[in-house]
Amino acid sequence: MIASKTPAGSFPLFRMAARWFALLLVLLAACRAPAAESSELAPLAPKSLLLAVTRAGDTLVAVGDRGHVLRSADQGRTWTQSLTPTQALLTGVSFADARHGWAVGHDGTILATTDGGLTWQHQDNGKDLETVYLDVLFRDAQHGFAVGAYGKFMATADGGRTWTAAHPSADEVHYNRLTAGADGTLYLAGEGGLLLVSRDGGKQWTRSEVPYDGSFFGALPLDDGRVLVYGLRGHILRSDDRGAEWTEENNPVQVLILGGTRLAAGVVVLAGQGGNFFLSRDAGVTFTHWKPADFGTSVAAVIDAGDGALLTVGEAGAIRVSLPTQ
Repeated sequence: MIASKTPAGSFPLFRMAARWFALLLVLLAACRAPAAESSELAPLAPKSLLLAVTRAGDTLVAVGDRGHVLRSADQGRTWTQSLTPTQALLTGVSFADARHGWAVGHDGTILATTDGGLTWQHQDNGKDLETVYLDVLFRDAQHGFAVGAYGKFMATADGGRTWTAAHPSADEVHYNRLTAGADGTLYLAGEGGLLLVSRDGGKQWTRSEVPYDGSFFGALPLDDGRVLVYGLRGHILRSDDRGAEWTEENNPVQVLILGGTRLAAGVVVLAGQGGNFFLSRDAGVTFTHWKPADFGTSVAAVIDAGDGALLTVGEAGAIRVSLPTQ
């Protein structure tokens, strides 16, 4: 059960719906022009819109608006921008190891790096206005997936030199987030209550019967078969058997939840609209709502900064957050 410090409804779901649904559900205008061919150095890039963050060895890598790619070697305190061959909005980033990484986004953009994110090259033509990727995941330097709007699902077995389309679901829904558990199980979260599970590296997918038909924006695998899914209206659901059965948390704070992580110290953190956080200190069984007094910006993704702090990325860029002690 969620212990809320704020009355239900204090943070209306649609306060920023126009902006966030435009970005994350990607309902694009048909007449949109191609993005420019290269990003530009921007001193304020660390404070601009960022939508995804991951780790490349000891370095944090974040991506977002106008083809921005940022790297931090000091747990998110300072950032260095890497130029990319696009100004498309980047929505997902994944590294197989400290050197090999991929970023995806609008205009069918797939970028790759072999030097830890210092330089990037296209693995696409960068002008496919009909394709919007929302996430990317590589299990190793050869095998990966790029997923996105309207059922877009691409797989590669050669490091992205070639990509093959697949159809894990008959429905052409938006695939929002793809994550992997420590045991190799893959979880694909999407709209309409969709959660697909693969136990063979992405060759076969089965639908988990989650008792909610709204959109999910992520799945967070924990230990011993436990996995959380989260999304619209503050919905948080837990399975203790890799998605066979589900329990829904009683969360009265009905805000959009977009990101989740587990810190090295064991605290599970979910975050989203309006700077609302949900913390669990019992491996996802119960959550406490937390709204920092000086943090009012929406969060798209969260990650362990590496020194006990939480790093968030979202509409105000990259922000380090210290969690409450209790």
